Amino acid sequence: MAFRFKTALNPVPPLPAPASFAKRYPIPVVVAGHLVLLAALGSVLYCFGIIRYLPTNENIARWDVYWYNLIREQGYSYSATSMSSTAFFPLFPYLWRLTGLNAFHMGLLNFSLFIAAFTWLAQQLRLPGRWALLLLSTPPLLFMVIPYTEALFFVFATLALLGLHRGRLSWWMLGLLGCGLTRSASTMFTPAVLFTTLLWAAQPGQVRRALQWGGAGLLAITSSVGTVAFIQWYQVGEPFAFVATHKFWGQKLQWPQFPFASPSGINMLWLDALALWVGCAAIATCLWLAGRWLQQRQRPLPALPPVVTFALGYCVSIALFILLYQGGSVWNFSRYLLATPFFVVLVWYLGTLPAWPWPRYLYLLLATLGLWQVFGAYTLEFDNFGRGQALWYFALLTGYLFAYLTLRQLRWQREVIMVLYVFNLVIQLHLLECFLQDYVVQ
Repeated sequence: MAFRFKTALNPVPPLPAPASFAKRYPIPVVVAGHLVLLAALGSVLYCFGIIRYLPTNENIARWDVYWYNLIREQGYSYSATSMSSTAFFPLFPYLWRLTGLNAFHMGLLNFSLFIAAFTWLAQQLRLPGRWALLLLSTPPLLFMVIPYTEALFFVFATLALLGLHRGRLSWWMLGLLGCGLTRSASTMFTPAVLFTTLLWAAQPGQVRRALQWGGAGLLAITSSVGTVAFIQWYQVGEPFAFVATHKFWGQKLQWPQFPFASPSGINMLWLDALALWVGCAAIATCLWLAGRWLQQRQRPLPALPPVVTFALGYCVSIALFILLYQGGSVWNFSRYLLATPFFVVLVWYLGTLPAWPWPRYLYLLLATLGLWQVFGAYTLEFDNFGRGQALWYFALLTGYLFAYLTLRQLRWQREVIMVLYVFNLVIQLHLLECFLQDYVVQ
């Protein structure tokens, strides 16, 4: 069945799904069912001793929570010779201060904000219930129950994306402003906004509107950067302390070092590898779109919805940042990419496309197997694994990835989704327990 896409200011056709399922199980019911299943599974695993730790006010205050809590209690501090709190942005710790909650209750508030934003996003995109369940089980979403910025960033990024999708300029600007005050998103959003504006303006009769939205987006991004700089200048006397501080966190322009690795080990490496795959796929897609833009006089440019173009641009920016600023470490890749509404938008759009011919998956498989080589999958030592163990690890990872890619044309789609959903929930709970035990899970 072919689908014709319209501009962001018009309704986008829903993702194909059995009408009876969508009618019987609206998104709020699906989300409520997910919460019940998550609580039930967590309770069972805890009762049988498979999971030994549950979140408390003490064990949830790990890793970056220390810095957010420091800003909440004391404001910013800055050191030119060591790590300092100016590497973090103010909106989340200030919201935490405003609520007066402890770390555990702030985690619950974060999770509530995320659930509300996801429900709204899924409803607006008209996601089928099964796909919504699968996306809710994405393992890096464990960070939504921790006093981190992930949930607040998800909320504002959802607002920006739905602003593009629904043609609400105020949503777009407020979302970008909130993202920029929550996280150092300006470096990721600026090229994405420019790329979106360029492709949008290439559509017939859309130049003026594209420039209007692009200019408004850049204004919101600039305003957020200026606000953060002013706050930090007022408190520590250095307007761009967040830039200077990042060098102490190992984030500086450098050549990638092979093989890629992560201090989180194999618990998170496979998820970071999946995020790298998505980032590389986004880079390839954007390069193809740029080439078509240069050839638009000979061949018409595909009319992608701006919300999809912006999501692709964000993924490209994240991928380039990880590759060029972390020196071969993929630490936090899945957290920055998979635990965002941009990933939800890309999965939604992929599901709206017609089924691919099976030979195309063979080319994707070969490219995927080549990509895993950057982790030393076949010829280099991989995380103290033997070669056979490394091959099995990446074979399982490849099977997991292609289960997602082929879902829209599998005969047993429901069964595969449920297997993936339960597996993801178990991994999500396992990773949360690792975080609570102070293991490196980022």
